[in-house]
Amino acid sequence: MRIKTRIATAALAVAALALPLAACSGGDSSGGSTDGQVELNFFHRWPNEPKKTYFDNLVKEFEAENPDITIKTESVLNDNYKDKIKVVAGSANAPDVMFTWSGSFIAELVKGDALMDLGPWLAEDTEFRDSFYESQLPPFAIGDAQYGLPVGMHSKVFYYNTEIFDEYGLAVPQTWDEFLGVLDAIEQKTGTHAIEFGAVDTWTIAHYLGTLNQRVVDPAVFVADQDPAKGEFTDPGYVTALERLAELSKHVNTDFLAIDHEMARNAWMSGEGAPLFYAQSAEIGYFKDVKFDYSVFNFPAVAGGKGDPNQLTGAPEGFAISKNTKHPEEAKRFLKFMLSKANGIAYTESTGELSAVQGAVEESEVSDTTKELAQQILDASEMTAWLDNAYDPQIVSTYLTETQLMLGGQQTPEGVMEKVQETAKRVRDAS
Repeated sequence: MRIKTRIATAALAVAALALPLAACSGGDSSGGSTDGQVELNFFHRWPNEPKKTYFDNLVKEFEAENPDITIKTESVLNDNYKDKIKVVAGSANAPDVMFTWSGSFIAELVKGDALMDLGPWLAEDTEFRDSFYESQLPPFAIGDAQYGLPVGMHSKVFYYNTEIFDEYGLAVPQTWDEFLGVLDAIEQKTGTHAIEFGAVDTWTIAHYLGTLNQRVVDPAVFVADQDPAKGEFTDPGYVTALERLAELSKHVNTDFLAIDHEMARNAWMSGEGAPLFYAQSAEIGYFKDVKFDYSVFNFPAVAGGKGDPNQLTGAPEGFAISKNTKHPEEAKRFLKFMLSKANGIAYTESTGELSAVQGAVEESEVSDTTKELAQQILDASEMTAWLDNAYDPQIVSTYLTETQLMLGGQQTPEGVMEKVQETAKRVRDAS
């Protein structure tokens, strides 16, 4: 599928607001309720556009329909959000409704006894529970309890300039050897690199490496190593994955360790950079003004790899309710409103992201490529969790720091894994 638009004439302004949580700054000791008026604190990670305006408008609509409830919204960007929410989530003044990543992030909040189990509510309201794609609920479950609900589905894919592929007679690669052949052909034809990459922030490395690990490492070992109490990281496939990443790094821009993901994205969008860009499905919202035709494909299979190549890297994002909320029914009302099908359609159309509500993307007025991204997630044999959400934070820090050094020529694949194994042992011993 293709879409055709024109390049943006101005860069998107990102306002990184560093606001403290209102709930942490004192406030009404009665729990935010005065003369029958309930105040809910809502905390999310999007102080930038287009999501800031989307959620601001959503809150206004909810308040208009629910005049007995006032929503006080706070938002900060990713890293600041992670720091703040881990401090306040389990406190008496926690935000009533909060954003959460799935996987290890929500597990950490649950370990801190911060979140309400939504399972009993969903057991009563089965229509609401069944409105979500079934595959998007388990990533927010711990044991038999459901602690979060998905707002959006996310995946990682290669976006590629179909005009260049057509011009040079290139086909979408299915295997690693085919992939390398495509990269070589692009560079021979264009005289420049094939992939745009920004790795000054290590999370971008995590997305490549997590996918390669899944493709290469024995599946049973891959899953077992995600348990902090069991992870050893001794499978030789981990070294192979790092070797493949090093091989791939020869086909990216030479300054990839000095630029961030946004700079790489802008280079790809301009049409003057490389024709390939490994990016999240959610980023399609930025591509409205790209001037060339493009499409997407999943990461190819890796020769000799033991993992299922039909898996797709990604995970849903969503919202949870504080276990300490003084207004559980009002918080549920707000969450149900936010995650309705009507708002799922609005969310997809306004932000470009993929609603996890059944039928929302299909009924949205969005590009065919956006709908293709959603179908890829639904068709995937399984979703591979982001590396930085799959492992203990200490392991993640070591893994990505050492891999970044390897990409800069200051470490070896074997050396990376030795450091990871040392950290994994410390984590196991502390478990």
